[in-house]
Formats: sequence, C-alpha cells, structure tokens
Amino acid sequence: MSSFTEIVSNKFYETAFSHSMFTDVDKVIVGFSGGADSVCLLHLLHRFQNEFSYALTAVHVNHGIRGVEAKRDADFAESFCKENGIPFELIEIECVKLAEENKISLEEAGRKARYKAFNGLCTDKSKIATAHNQNDNAETLIFNLSRGSSLKGACGIPYVRSNIVRPILNCSRVEIEGYCKENNLSFVTDSTNLSDDYSRNKIRHNIMPVMNGLNSD
Repeated sequence: MSSFTEIVSNKFYETAFSHSMFTDVDKVIVGFSGGADSVCLLHLLHRFQNEFSYALTAVHVNHGIRGVEAKRDADFAESFCKENGIPFELIEIECVKLAEENKISLEEAGRKARYKAFNGLCTDKSKIATAHNQNDNAETLIFNLSRGSSLKGACGIPYVRSNIVRPILNCSRVEIEGYCKENNLSFVTDSTNLSDDYSRNKIRHNIMPVMNGLNSD
C-alpha cells in the first residue's frame, strides 16, 4: 500500500505538471496559515523547489480577529519557515474594519485582503499558491449550488485562475493530514473553523458528513 507521502507527492507533481503551474515562474507566493493544508503545501513546494526552479516566499496574514490565538498562529508560521529556511512575510490587517467599511462579510473581507497582500509581493512572472484541496472543492460546489449558481459556479474551484495555482486540489484532507503525520509536520488549528457561524463551516460540519455517509453505503 502506498504511503500518504507518496500519494500526496505524486498528486502534487502530476497536478503541477499537467496544468503547467510553474512553467517560466520566477517566484511562488504561498498563502501560509499554519493549518495542515498550508503546511503540507509549503513543505511540498519547498521539496520540489529545485525541480521547478522558483524562489519561494511564505505569507501569513493576521486578520486581527482572534487575539492571542492569531499571535500563536503567526509565531508558528514564522518559526516553521525559519526552521526550514523559507523566506517569510507577516501581513497584518483589520478585517472587521474592512468588512464594515465595504459592507461585506468577514469572510469576503479577509479573502480580498489576503489576495491584495499576495499580489503586492508578485512580479509579472510570479504565482500565488493556495492550499485548497478536494474537500474544499466539494464544499465550494455545494455552497455555490445553494446560492443558485450558474453552471460555471457548479464547476467548483479551478486548478489555475489568473496567477493563482492550487497544486493540492486533488488531495483529500485525510491524505493531507496523513502526509503531515508521516513527515512529522506539526500544524495549528484555527478555532473559527470549528464554529458554524460561517456558511462554509455549516456545510463542512453538517452536510459533508451526511454525503460521505451516503457515498459509503
């Protein structure tokens, strides 16, 4: 039986290669929250850095909404990068203020601020790598359908959109956590991911387990 390390590494490489994610790329900016998904992605990108010949920078965004826990995550992200010799950038934003000023949700305000920060570090030949995975894709599909999305929205998360690439989109959360365990990679858990105050979490906690149960029958 293949190990999680082998499975995830092969999926990462095949996805990156088949979608030409790192062809003629000078730098990859990695959204690095410190969670299992982003730890796995950053570790893979660091491992395959010589293979694809890009510079690597990890960017952690503190949204200013979780106090001590947010500081813990930022410290973890910086420490992880220091231990692995990966350039690190910390970006601090006021997500609540941005949401109020723009009359949008905290989720949307955070997403826009993150990508603004990422793009600010890019050149014309840079890519932004995010750790969206197979589970995120399923959750996004259900979320879009629940809002009466068009056929385009029903396609889920794209592998490549503009300068954004998602190399572990074919990996499941189980595989990702297995990869982290096999490679002795610690990670942090964002407590907001445990709350049903956010639409995506309601889908993750309540709908996905039912669908997985149906699929296993």
